Amino acid sequence: MSQSPQDPVQLAEEIRALLEGSDAELRLREMLHEVRPEDIAIVLDDLSPLQKWKVFSAIGTEAQAEVIDDTDATSQEQIIGHLDSGLLRLILEEMPPDEATDLLNDLPQDRRREVLSGMDPETTVELLRLMQHPPESAGGIMTLDYISTTEDSTARKSLEQLQSQIDAEVVNYVYVIDGNRHLKGVVSIRDLLGSTPEVAIRELMSTEVISVLANEDQEEVANLVRRYGLKAIPVVDYDQHLLGVATIDDIVQVISEEADEDLYRLAGAPESHPSQQKVLKRALVRIPWLLLPVISGFILAWLHPVEEGGSLQQVLQDPANRRLLLAAFIPLVMGLAGGVGMQSATMVVRGMAVGDIGIGRSTLRLFRQEVTIGVMIALTIGVIIGIVLIAFEGYQSGELHLRLPFAVTAGIGTGILLASACGTAIPILCGKMGLDPALVAGPFITSFNDVTAAITFMMVAEAILRSA
Repeated sequence: MSQSPQDPVQLAEEIRALLEGSDAELRLREMLHEVRPEDIAIVLDDLSPLQKWKVFSAIGTEAQAEVIDDTDATSQEQIIGHLDSGLLRLILEEMPPDEATDLLNDLPQDRRREVLSGMDPETTVELLRLMQHPPESAGGIMTLDYISTTEDSTARKSLEQLQSQIDAEVVNYVYVIDGNRHLKGVVSIRDLLGSTPEVAIRELMSTEVISVLANEDQEEVANLVRRYGLKAIPVVDYDQHLLGVATIDDIVQVISEEADEDLYRLAGAPESHPSQQKVLKRALVRIPWLLLPVISGFILAWLHPVEEGGSLQQVLQDPANRRLLLAAFIPLVMGLAGGVGMQSATMVVRGMAVGDIGIGRSTLRLFRQEVTIGVMIALTIGVIIGIVLIAFEGYQSGELHLRLPFAVTAGIGTGILLASACGTAIPILCGKMGLDPALVAGPFITSFNDVTAAITFMMVAEAILRSA
């Protein structure tokens, strides 16, 4: 039966409607039978934990294997938490070895041992071989499902071998090895199909094989595949024994993950997508980078001339001098607002670009999370600024002026919270309006946050100082 691609938001609404009706399980099973596993994997992020489990239970084991591999990390963790070891074992056996290894590496050691102990011994040995390699190395992303032949074999025998291993993950190339599994060459399927049946493989193979060592970093593997336009690349050890093959689907995933990591690092944000990080961890990762504009902002504030003579109490009582004093902190406010806003916008724009964030309930959850993170950042940065101001004023004048530190802290904290909310909401609104969020996010969010944060800071701080 033909399965057309589904709109994730519409599919999520249909699933929720079915789950609320009568005969939910039967109707859901019938509906999902016509939906591709890749579409189910995407839509899980937009459902509640209970709804995710009901959807996952309504599909077959083969589809479950694809869904659990393609879905987001949070949904994957929630689903695996409901699975007993027997069902998890069946799902892993349906997955390609390299993908099953990735899933096993994320399991607690006790449960991993329990799952492996019930598997077929040959499969267990295969998975253990893959688990010996670091996850982000060539050995960590390679598969053992490839086709190999020998130099003395003929095209006819190699094609027969190909037909007997048609389920192999790598079908673009046939790798030529000797009796000790040394990599000798490679033959493309095209050349094999176009040759006479009795021609020897050594006459068809290319000996100029591009390969990588098992301990090579996955980013370097991806660069080689992209540079030479390969569909797959063999993985060898130092003695040129063929260990496995890294395939194009894994390479594409590596390129995407590395691009995400670099982009998030550039924004001073977590190295992986927000959905894969706890709220507290996301806040703790971002706060240290925001201390840099705090330092530079204080330097500018202290260099800013306010009043020749006169006490701080006299300055605060005069409206003009009070505004002039607060204006010294505007560069600090703008630096923090711009940083926080761009961190939030970067994660949202990237998530929307690669399909991790859709216009649905998941965006509302992300908005709430970003606002929560904004509150955490605002409180932390605000407290740091307040402590520095109290210490500075106390040292300079010998008395604590609590009104100014409190006003500056509250104003900056409010500006940071607003910047976080705007940095998240503006790209989402642009997406709903049909505008490119990437084009709008940079110049618009930066200038908008600078202006609104400065105005907010002045209004809040002025109100506190005036009412005190």
